[in-house]
Amino acid sequence: MNAIDIKLEQAMAHKVLHRDAHAYCAHPHLVAARPDNWLLVFTRSMRRDIVLHPPQDPFYCNMLMRSEDQGLSWTEPSIVPAFRWHGVECAGLTVLRSGRVLLNQWRFDWYPLAHAQAHLSPKNYDPPEKFIGPKAMAAELGDWAPEPSTIAGRFPWARGGGSSWIHVSEDGGRSFPYSIPVDTAPYSGGYGLRGGVELPDGEIILPLSDVPHYRNVFILRSRDGGERWSEPELVAGGEGHEFEEPALLLLHSGRLVMLLRDNESRILHLVRSDDGGRSWSPAVPTGIVDYPAHLLELPDGRVACVAARRVPPFGITLYLSEDGGKTWPSDRPIMVRGGFPNRDLGYPSMALTADGRLFIAYYGQDANGVTGLEASLVNPEAIDGRH
Repeated sequence: MNAIDIKLEQAMAHKVLHRDAHAYCAHPHLVAARPDNWLLVFTRSMRRDIVLHPPQDPFYCNMLMRSEDQGLSWTEPSIVPAFRWHGVECAGLTVLRSGRVLLNQWRFDWYPLAHAQAHLSPKNYDPPEKFIGPKAMAAELGDWAPEPSTIAGRFPWARGGGSSWIHVSEDGGRSFPYSIPVDTAPYSGGYGLRGGVELPDGEIILPLSDVPHYRNVFILRSRDGGERWSEPELVAGGEGHEFEEPALLLLHSGRLVMLLRDNESRILHLVRSDDGGRSWSPAVPTGIVDYPAHLLELPDGRVACVAARRVPPFGITLYLSEDGGKTWPSDRPIMVRGGFPNRDLGYPSMALTADGRLFIAYYGQDANGVTGLEASLVNPEAIDGRH
């Protein structure tokens, strides 16, 4: 171990946040609503002998747990917004200056396969072979893809369209008593896992991608605390790209920086806006092969990006931009956490503790094959992004 490795090792500590031997828990999004109220939303379904993610499994729900001591301890997870909300994608959280918390969520329409075959037009649903088959699972879950001839018998459900929702909390994320449907036309739907930002004038910008195609990223706007939303405005898309899972950050300078996952190139792409998101720079590759991203501006002005490496060596990575997110040292990743057995990991997000450390939450599989939520504490002052 060289001097740099020792310095990084001393700057990091790791812990388990939540693990259930009977459940598959993944895809966390962490926000600090207040110093004494951190919120972490994640996805949960039953544990299976293969890995299915939310687009493939109608039993997924979004769970939320809270910490009043900046990640030292957490409440037991509770479903959000209510027990009837199953069959959902990963969710995102947006904290407003008023204290209101918004939970954005996409919910698929699911049907028993026999019902769909007997009562629905084939154009109105997809059979399980289409979204659980080898082609659909190749990029992320190819190691666990089931034998095609067994899919309908093992997973007898069909997937239709779906709907986008904003759920509203006035008590710091303890409850979400009412929900607002969101129209994303002309796009097929709206899925986002990182929430949005509130501009200085109070306008909210929420980035989403066009689920279930996952090819275009657009934004919605609200000027009344999330009660009503504008028509979609395209941010990035086009031939040769499959953009999804945007991570948006409002810098202290007023600039908007967004990183996009691209399932075509497998490289994170960057877009920027200096006019409140009314226009965006063309999407350019950052060189970062890890994904998806979460962004945070540090007190010293550097911009931190956390992502997941799903090729060997598997792990959670950190990148530090010295120029406000314009460029990234893609050839010098900082390995926050390694040693994972496979690609069943990732979706890191972070918050800053009162003493200046990065609390990074993510998911990963343990030696027993149980996938759960973990976290690492990183001291950014001990890390020189130029090493």
